[in-house]
Amino acid sequence: MKAFCLLNHPLTEKQENELLNKYNCDKIIYPSKELAAAWSQIPAVPENDRSIIKAVTTWLDSAEEKDVLVIQGEFGSTFIMVDYALKNKLIPLHAVTKRVESEQRDGEIVHRQYVFEHVCFRPYEYY
Repeated sequence: MKAFCLLNHPLTEKQENELLNKYNCDKIIYPSKELAAAWSQIPAVPENDRSIIKAVTTWLDSAEEKDVLVIQGEFGSTFIMVDYALKNKLIPLHAVTKRVESEQRDGEIVHRQYVFEHVCFRPYEYY
């Protein structure tokens, strides 16, 4: 089984291990730099850019039934691609994270930092 990763960042070691061990993926595939850049900068306009969606579906041409698609990004385009994945019998996953907050005060200045820690992948699913 293959895992196609359509994210705005590379997988962490913990995420890779989960795909390899829990989802039995033997290959992790990333899009080209150009496609990854387009996916991470979906234009903020009223209509979805179907050319980017088409480029992603073309990239997924080699995907087979039960392959994994790890996907997160701009919500509307992600929704379209999750729908595509489910209709094509792929397993779309999103990362579940735990947010750890820390705060430091320096007089009247408050510094707040958030660290996101991977917990697991969870399948997208229909209601």
